[in-house]
Parts: sequence; C-alpha cells; structure tokens
Amino acid sequence: MSTQFLSLRAIVLLVMILHLSQVQAANNNAKPVAQVPQPTQASQTTKPPKIQAAKCLQPLDPGPCRMSLERYYYNKDKNACETFKFGGCRGNDNCFGFKQTCEEACLVKK
Repeated sequence: MSTQFLSLRAIVLLVMILHLSQVQAANNNAKPVAQVPQPTQASQTTKPPKIQAAKCLQPLDPGPCRMSLERYYYNKDKNACETFKFGGCRGNDNCFGFKQTCEEACLVKK
C-alpha cells in the first residue's frame, strides 16, 4: 500500500513540474506588449499640488538634551527651511540634517 502511495505522489509531482515548465515556456514565447505613446498635450498640464508630509507641519522642537547640533526645520509660516540648535535627543520629525533634504520634503512650490 505504501509503495502505491509513493508512486502516486511521484506522478503528481511529475505532472506539476511538467505543467510549470509549459507555463514558463509559454511566458518566454509571449510577444511584448506595445506601448501606447502618450499625447503631447498631457505633458503640458500642470502637476497636482504636492501634499506636505505631516512632519513638516510639526512645530520647532529642539528636544530636552543639551547638545548643540545645527539642524534644519521647516517653518510653515515662511515656507522656508531654517536652522536651529538641536539638543541631540527626542524632539520631533521636523528635524533635518541638510537644508536640501528639508526643502525636498517640505517646500510648497507656488
């Protein structure tokens, strides 16, 4: 009885392997899908306004520690990234090591 069971399992396994190899061969022979050219007028439309990340709207928070690390934060009232002295711990996510990183994440382009 157990040899019949093993033979049946071997047959099922062979059928599965054969099926997978046929599917793979069919995928390799498939023709690539043609790309439809985009209308030129669409490239002239304006992009939707960028949604600001929540961290950009957080207030300035230097944190409770006493180090004096120069960092940048986004000032939402001025729509500008400005320097501040970060204490080195806690604070919030409106704290960037580089001005460019702050501007890329938060500036609203008008």
